[in-house]
Amino acid sequence: MNWSKAKTVLIITFAILNVLLYLTIAKINKPQPQLLSRQDLYSIEEVLLQNNIILKTTIPQETEPMPLVKVTREIFDESFILENFIKSQKYEKYKENRYTIFKFEDKTIKVDGISFYYFEKNDKFKDMSSSQKEEYVQNFINNYHFKEINVQVEKISQGKEVKIKYFQTYKDYFIDGGWMEGKIDDKSFEFSKSWFGSVVMEKAKKEVINAAYALLKLVEIKTDAKPMVVKEIKLGYYFNWSSATKGEAVPVWRITTQDGNRYYINAYTGNFEEGK
Repeated sequence: MNWSKAKTVLIITFAILNVLLYLTIAKINKPQPQLLSRQDLYSIEEVLLQNNIILKTTIPQETEPMPLVKVTREIFDESFILENFIKSQKYEKYKENRYTIFKFEDKTIKVDGISFYYFEKNDKFKDMSSSQKEEYVQNFINNYHFKEINVQVEKISQGKEVKIKYFQTYKDYFIDGGWMEGKIDDKSFEFSKSWFGSVVMEKAKKEVINAAYALLKLVEIKTDAKPMVVKEIKLGYYFNWSSATKGEAVPVWRITTQDGNRYYINAYTGNFEEGK
């Protein structure tokens, strides 16, 4: 094999890809957003493939200007626990780091003001079917007034475990940064929640970057040689302050991989917000 010739071909190939990438990014960052051509999209996919990033979804093309969203977290404090769960029962209370922990009967509750965690261990779960376990989760949510309207629901049943996840939405956009989840198996039931009790969209709107530019950020973020398979890229909101009670959620492109990892790219600036 002529290694010198092969090396030259590789250098030329990468040079062409770099030029195409530069032209594509320049087009993406024009003040007035434009639809990318098939050649642009092909060039982007080639660059991603060169970095072992495989697309298993289409790249969204059309976007609209988006505002920031003001969010305020739901509060879970001692009075909430005493009023809704313990009432007149005997209980033990102590602090552990930022959490206040309540123990009564075979139950444990942990709160830190903006998040709630409940754990119950009981033999009654042993003989429950999957549908009964799912019903138990739903009844718990309804009985303790945790039910929300603007949600997307994901149900996972694996072996003896049933898990139901709730994702917050607003005007057809996801709002990540909070969660609600019920999990039950043959031995125990767990429930956790951290939610935005107030969501208000601001008036001023700004243009957002093209999804293709967000995908190209993966080249910068990716640190290993393992294949990364992208199964979804979607526009929505993300609040990247886990301990804050309120603030502004920013528009983001959320990139979800086949192994369940999520990467958030700021849709205003193109900066990497967070990924896991």
